[in-house]
Amino acid sequence: MDGSTGASHYPVIVLGGGTMGLAAAWDLGKRGIPALVLEQFGIVHDRGSHSGQTRVIRHAYAESPEYVPLVRRADDLFVALEAETGNHVLHRTGGLDLAGPGHDHARLARLSAETWAVPFEWLDGAEVRHRYPAWTVPDDWEACFSPLSGFLHVDATLSSLAAAARQRGVEIRPHEAARSWHADGAGIRVETDDATYTADHLIVTAGAWAGQILAGCGLPLTVLRKVLWWFAVEDPAPFRAERFPVFISESDAGHVYGFPLDAETFGQGLKLAEHSGGELADPDTLDRNATDDEASLVAGFAATCLGGVTTRIERRAVCMYTMTPDQDFIIDRHPERSNVTFGAGFSGHGFKFATAVGELLVNLALDPAATPPPFLSLERFAVAAVEP
Repeated sequence: MDGSTGASHYPVIVLGGGTMGLAAAWDLGKRGIPALVLEQFGIVHDRGSHSGQTRVIRHAYAESPEYVPLVRRADDLFVALEAETGNHVLHRTGGLDLAGPGHDHARLARLSAETWAVPFEWLDGAEVRHRYPAWTVPDDWEACFSPLSGFLHVDATLSSLAAAARQRGVEIRPHEAARSWHADGAGIRVETDDATYTADHLIVTAGAWAGQILAGCGLPLTVLRKVLWWFAVEDPAPFRAERFPVFISESDAGHVYGFPLDAETFGQGLKLAEHSGGELADPDTLDRNATDDEASLVAGFAATCLGGVTTRIERRAVCMYTMTPDQDFIIDRHPERSNVTFGAGFSGHGFKFATAVGELLVNLALDPAATPPPFLSLERFAVAAVEP
């Protein structure tokens, strides 16, 4: 960092400059903390968990009401990021959480909305069809509509985070992978092929590689291969953002989510994907070729629940989910090294929380009194292991 002395010491090193790492970098920059971010790929790339251009942001959170304060904070920070950079990253289209008979996704979304006074409307299938002509679901479906929901453009978000962090003095080194790290009472040492760096604290945000980087922690992580699809539509009009909110649905046709057509993705097809399922994978040997046969569940959902979606696939992409056993994140300090903080296991629903997660990671790194939310702590797995 100090060219006059040749020193390479930083108060904080962030290992992994993907979604969460860049968010932590921005937060460090806002606090005036000199920091270094090491990323094995580029700032925006298709090798990790954020492939596919867009990610949903929603506030009526079916996974658990405990996430609502976190997504509210993240939303505020995304708005602040837009103001700071002048880039538009957050698009509010409203969002539908839908459920077919015998499935509870919509009711769980309503529970979170009611718990935290998140604005919502409760709709049946007939009202969904009336408001949103692309939908063909039966009357007995249920839906929770939240006007605050929408989507984030991945490339714009990551580029904005990196630019804002750099503007505030954070050093980001893409294409420089960490080969090893060591922590003791004297501090942190990180080695790459190019240099050795030292720091007072390490923040690890290594995505699908977290299990390898943090092997000594015994993190209960598995990596799943996931495929995203863009289907041609007969008529774009019903699928434009003003008439087709982002959605997540749970039914006998699968657990499927999707996005409207917008100015940046128009012409590429309607993006749909399956949230459930996925094959076990190794991030270093991931099969990035998706066959037409793999689209059968999502195509079947579209044929059953949406009108005017063809079977022609315009585009496909492969990404990874890094899963925990309970599908909640792990944000905590290393159990043996208090000067190491990490975020891992975002289980396919972490992107919307990135700005808040970055802030939380930096809090844990800089404030010895800070603690993670109990439902995101590593300790919960130890507790679960000893419960009868």
